[in-house]
Amino acid sequence: METFLHAVASVTIILLLTATGYFCAVKGWMTAEVKTFISRYLMTVGIPFMLVYGMQKNLTRADVLAAPRLLLVPLLIIPLCVVLSFFVGRMMRLPHRQLGVFVMMAAMGNTIFIGLAMCVELFGDVATPYIMLYYLVSSCFTQLVGIPLVRWSGEAGGFSMQMVWKFLRAPTVISVFLSLLLVGLDIHLPSLVMSYAKYINNTVTPLALLLTGCIIHEIGLRSLRLTPTLGVMMVFRFVISPALGAALCALLGIGGLVRSVYVVELAMPVVTQTVVAAAEYGADEQLAAQGAAISTLACFVVTPVLMLLL
Repeated sequence: METFLHAVASVTIILLLTATGYFCAVKGWMTAEVKTFISRYLMTVGIPFMLVYGMQKNLTRADVLAAPRLLLVPLLIIPLCVVLSFFVGRMMRLPHRQLGVFVMMAAMGNTIFIGLAMCVELFGDVATPYIMLYYLVSSCFTQLVGIPLVRWSGEAGGFSMQMVWKFLRAPTVISVFLSLLLVGLDIHLPSLVMSYAKYINNTVTPLALLLTGCIIHEIGLRSLRLTPTLGVMMVFRFVISPALGAALCALLGIGGLVRSVYVVELAMPVVTQTVVAAAEYGADEQLAAQGAAISTLACFVVTPVLMLLL
């Protein structure tokens, strides 16, 4: 019961920060320029420095050597959900413009803007290294599988090598590999750098949640409708995905904090890049927007229940 109450309190804080972002958008304070600035700041400065700080502080060389085994969970679960959701989408006879969007929504969650904030609030900064290990795999599948599927649903373009290059040069991905290298070589950054990274680290969660609130406002709460397609997607996101993750963790002997982080990350809402990709490539943007908004709101209810089961 204590764990459940802690989860409720954590989710309430995250919900309030998200609601603050929604309020700022309603008042017109969160303009397109502000939204762009926050997004670029988080992805190029905030999250990379938060990652370096978290891994330097909480990860050991032994953890780095164990990383390949820990990476097996997202490496197996995400593609399994891709395959399962694709066949389910075919069985549901979804239109071509919706199929790739449905698969990306069902198989890939919001690891950073919601997942990071949720896990840090639930488990503390000590969870940061494991969040970022999961993010490395999740981002890889999002860029190299999810977005090509949405593109295939829209303009039928599919995969391109530019997507690989975009993934490899992303500051967040570079900082993951750099941090693992530093910890693996037992290299510690100067205290001045760590102090600076700590201050940057403290800005990430509130800004990410303010941005999330703004995105929900853009999508529009009035447009939300729980259709059969979105209902099946929610089952994948909040039931099938975390259940498969918990089962695989038990099979691999992964427990404790790592298991909890992975299960929570596997039950996060639709990744917001789905909406961006659907709009860019001519897939079903409305389905993507509704899925992102309704799953984000649902996760505030699902997470406390999930923590009760862990």
